[in-house]
Amino acid sequence: MKFKLFTFFFLLLFQLGYSQIDNAQNLKNDTILFTPDFFDQNEPLELTLEFNVKKLMIEKAKEEYLPAKLIYFTNDAARIEKAVRIKARGESRQRHCYLPPFWLNIKKSNINDDNLLDSKKIKIVTLCRNNSEYNRYLLKEYLIYKLYNIITDKSFRVRMLEINYIDTERKNKESRSWAFMIEPEDMLSKRLDALPINIDNLNYRHVDRQGADMMCLFQYMIGNTDFTVNGRHNVKLLKYKDYTKPLLLPVPYDFDFAGLVNADYANPAEILDLENVTERYYLGICRTDEEYQEVIDLFKKKKEAIYNFIESFKYLDNRSKRETLRYLDEFYNELDKDDFIERKLRKTCRKL
Repeated sequence: MKFKLFTFFFLLLFQLGYSQIDNAQNLKNDTILFTPDFFDQNEPLELTLEFNVKKLMIEKAKEEYLPAKLIYFTNDAARIEKAVRIKARGESRQRHCYLPPFWLNIKKSNINDDNLLDSKKIKIVTLCRNNSEYNRYLLKEYLIYKLYNIITDKSFRVRMLEINYIDTERKNKESRSWAFMIEPEDMLSKRLDALPINIDNLNYRHVDRQGADMMCLFQYMIGNTDFTVNGRHNVKLLKYKDYTKPLLLPVPYDFDFAGLVNADYANPAEILDLENVTERYYLGICRTDEEYQEVIDLFKKKKEAIYNFIESFKYLDNRSKRETLRYLDEFYNELDKDDFIERKLRKTCRKL
């Protein structure tokens, strides 16, 4: 046991040291600049991407960078035009999407401003297929990120985008669609005064209890089972720089398999024996009633803010809003039942 603990903390210290060196090197690399409130803004950012869209669609499985041109305007209306690179990402969506999610790797801006933050690569979640159903999937996944922001600020922020694509392969044919940008991991880490941990063979023993329980109950609320701490599948792990907080913070992402989204390509894990993704299944750790109740009370406290945000989200149609609220009604009705912990959480929780 002592040897295992020694090995874990040796790897952890090595990772922290490596991250600091790597971060210092990244400052020399190409970056994109954001204002600190960039992801706090709810209004969509309009931008133009000019590249060989057809090639990205055809060769998405290769995950190779393609050259592109990015054009957007800053808050003071300054036009920014720069060379960028684009690479497909997301295993499941690559198989199902005409235009897959992609990495946007952006060269460093020449703007000098001490109030700006920098980052090298950004995840862009795209409109998978150009139809109304997939448009709802996109908006609902964006909504999930915003709902987790309401539960905790220790979460990835997102920004809506309205992208004008110019396809250089098709005589500069233009098309416009929704997308959203996910806060880069290094920006999240800086905001939380933490460092990213890139070690796969960790488990809930290494993770902060409250952070893990919030994440797992949230995943239960939205009907998502497509995540694991071990292997860091759709979960990032952060280590606070504060030495009094030795345990890691789990931060979930990629919610397209959630029951709240209910995408037609999403399937529950076979091992769980669920019929469809809208069925909820708790994948958290077994806790005491008091520990469970602490997190349940937090979700109850946030209910009004969650519902208000959904109802005021103007980009989602009314039918989809009603579907979303009905799905959350089921969750909150369960929370009010006396046997919720025993019947829904402890029935499937995992022992440490």
